[in-house]
Amino acid sequence: MKKLNFKNLFFNLVVAMIIGVLFAVPAAVSAAVAVGAGTLLSFVPQMPGILMSGLQKEIWTDILLTQFYPDNSFISEARDMSALVENNTINLAEVGASPDVLIDNTSYPIAVSSRTDVPKSLALKTLDTTSTVVRNVEAMELAYDKMNSVIYGHKQELFKTACKLAAWNYAPSSNAINTPVIAATGSIKNGKRQLLFDDLMRLMVAFNNLDFPADGRILVLNPQHESDLIMQDLLLYKAAIVSGNLFGFKLYRTSVTPIYNNSTGVKAAYGAVAAPSTDCISSFSFHKDEVMRAIGTVEMFAKYMDPDNKGDVVNFQMRFCALPLRTKAIAAIYSPLD
Repeated sequence: MKKLNFKNLFFNLVVAMIIGVLFAVPAAVSAAVAVGAGTLLSFVPQMPGILMSGLQKEIWTDILLTQFYPDNSFISEARDMSALVENNTINLAEVGASPDVLIDNTSYPIAVSSRTDVPKSLALKTLDTTSTVVRNVEAMELAYDKMNSVIYGHKQELFKTACKLAAWNYAPSSNAINTPVIAATGSIKNGKRQLLFDDLMRLMVAFNNLDFPADGRILVLNPQHESDLIMQDLLLYKAAIVSGNLFGFKLYRTSVTPIYNNSTGVKAAYGAVAAPSTDCISSFSFHKDEVMRAIGTVEMFAKYMDPDNKGDVVNFQMRFCALPLRTKAIAAIYSPLD
């Protein structure tokens, strides 16, 4: 049962009297308004499902975005271009050819060329989570805050999808001059060639020959490739883990590396199911200055006190992209099948 709140009523009365003095309102009128409004508001029921929904959504989206990229994730190394997103689109330009350098030139006038940059307008992908309900009975009976746990679950699934998109996009489509795709050369085990330290040395040489900067090289290992290296030389791999560096590459691990065609070395389509007879696992590498990530709008959709579900129903929508800035300084190593 609602009761008259005398403390709030007295506060309203004081504020009303001050306003009355400032604006030359008769004291009797100010007092009457204060008493009437304070009494009425004391009996107005709170409506959290309507009045607080905007605030609650803002709190939950802030929680979702806090530390969205963990420090131990490869995607945290990419250039964050979220500040450049406008209307969930990011506008970039692929830089054209660099100028030549003349040594001891004696021919004039010096040749003039214009640099043609290729504009890129990239629409961010839309990531939607399915809905989760937190029933009223659960919220009242459970000893922990289930809604916090639910929001964390949505955050984890969005992050996993972001990593899968980034892994596929950061790996090159096929072998080319500036995008090496290398086949592992180890012995056959469990139907595939094992990854060797020698293969990673070849990757290092490929980056060196292309003059990719030494600082900022990233290697993301598939767990099976990591296992190959551990079985090959446990002490060497332990030393790499301790230093966080192997042949000049900073090490990360993910299970969502793209798959490649066994015979052609061409990357499969995103989301394609690996065919056991033709497709194989890969690890990939990139230079941190050559890849980007961006988050656009993040929205929480909610039905508070939903009568059909007897609780709160929530889901999220995030706009996101993760792409190479140029077809340069990205690479992959795949394990051919037997």
